Amino acid sequence: MKKITSYGLMVIAMVIALMTGGCSDFTPEGAPDVPELPTVTNLKAEPQEFGILLTWTLPTNAAVEIEGVRITRNNGSAVDLDGPVTDYTVAGAEMGADNLYTVKVCYKGGYVSEGQSVSAVLPKRDLPDVTNLQASVSQRVVNLTWVLPVDMTDVTGISVLRDGTPVETLAANATSCELRKQPMGKDNEYTVRVVYADYYASEGVSKTVFVDLVPMKAAFLLLAPTPAALPDDDERAAADWFINQEDAMYIQVSDIAAIDTEEVSVIWIMVDREGQPYGWRNLPGGLGEDSTIEALKNFSAQGGSIYLSNMATQLAVPLGFVPDTMAPGTFSNGAGGDGTDVWTINPNLGWMFRPGGPNDGQQGFYDRTSHAIYEGLTFEDPNGFGYPNLPLIGPGRREDHNCLWDCNAFTGVMEPGKDVIERFENSNNCLVLATWGHVVDHCVAGLVDFNPTSEHGRCMANGFAAYEWNQNSGVNPYQRNIEQLTTNILNYLK
Repeated sequence: MKKITSYGLMVIAMVIALMTGGCSDFTPEGAPDVPELPTVTNLKAEPQEFGILLTWTLPTNAAVEIEGVRITRNNGSAVDLDGPVTDYTVAGAEMGADNLYTVKVCYKGGYVSEGQSVSAVLPKRDLPDVTNLQASVSQRVVNLTWVLPVDMTDVTGISVLRDGTPVETLAANATSCELRKQPMGKDNEYTVRVVYADYYASEGVSKTVFVDLVPMKAAFLLLAPTPAALPDDDERAAADWFINQEDAMYIQVSDIAAIDTEEVSVIWIMVDREGQPYGWRNLPGGLGEDSTIEALKNFSAQGGSIYLSNMATQLAVPLGFVPDTMAPGTFSNGAGGDGTDVWTINPNLGWMFRPGGPNDGQQGFYDRTSHAIYEGLTFEDPNGFGYPNLPLIGPGRREDHNCLWDCNAFTGVMEPGKDVIERFENSNNCLVLATWGHVVDHCVAGLVDFNPTSEHGRCMANGFAAYEWNQNSGVNPYQRNIEQLTTNILNYLK
């Protein structure tokens, strides 16, 4: 090993090295040698039931203070242990595979010794499975039951898979599982595995179940006694179009609590009104009342999907899809005006950062054109932006009723990521599907797909002003795109 001197540029190098913390391997070229840094001795690896126990002896005659130990497996990722530890149990090693473990000593000042290595194989074990796996089907609900192994020693969980993909992780004592909204019109293979010591799963017991095609309904939430009584032309136009679609029905706010998610799989909530005050508590028709929010949350918790369009995107906060610190804050409710351009949305997020673009690779580029909601739609460039867009409303009078997310406004409250789109998605378990048509960076999330969790179903939020159902100055040449986009969203949410 070589020591970092304190002259010229090497001072900078030393500061950088020390800032990185204990176990770093920085050695500037041309630096003078330091005394030998002894490594571990007597390294041994002993297979346990569910792990490899490594033991070693630390040097006692080192001239530099020992700060910790570094362990690598097969020269891959490292585990750093603080202090003068002399043993460590490796968890998660593949059974039956020969692994090489290397142990190094970390010294004060950022120095690391040479390593000593040892190989070990964790023997394969027969892990007891569940027995008497049974399955029953009701509509789109599959119920599984099983009997646990007699010996539950080291059992830490139960894993349920569908066609080889994990769909549920349950407690160790679970003996049943209810799976809602299962794929229809096909055989589904369900496998139950017993998980031991957090990492090791039994081979599993499987049962194949056929789920019949069940017509699923979509519901439009009427915020008036009838569609004709709705106060806004866009809401009336959307409601009139909707009821003529297959398996469509109207519901009132008072109906939400009694909805069976095995009959109605998605609720569309639309608010698009001039002069509508900002804030979800101010939404009309009782949408902001606690009883309505609770009913919608219960519907979602049972696996129901929700489509929030226009100003209704604000409900993403009380329904638990985004925190109140990340409410959609780009909001407008005016009368709008005339324009000669085409209002479009852009599913090519971060166009300027695309491969070969002007800022290639500086941030992420996300091509969302292949998402299911865009099926059968044709991307165009009516404004000459230089990339494909989806036109939604043509020249004429348009209402500028945006209710969406400016991701740059949340930089202090989001999870890490390489840009604000990735950070927004990481923070809210979602996928941003479009920004404003003219935007080539990452500033706006206008169409967002919130993934289902164990606590709620899926939600699609569409807050674009371009999503206007009745153009005030005449026929919208892109009305077909609005209708097809809506059909795709509702089918996706079913």
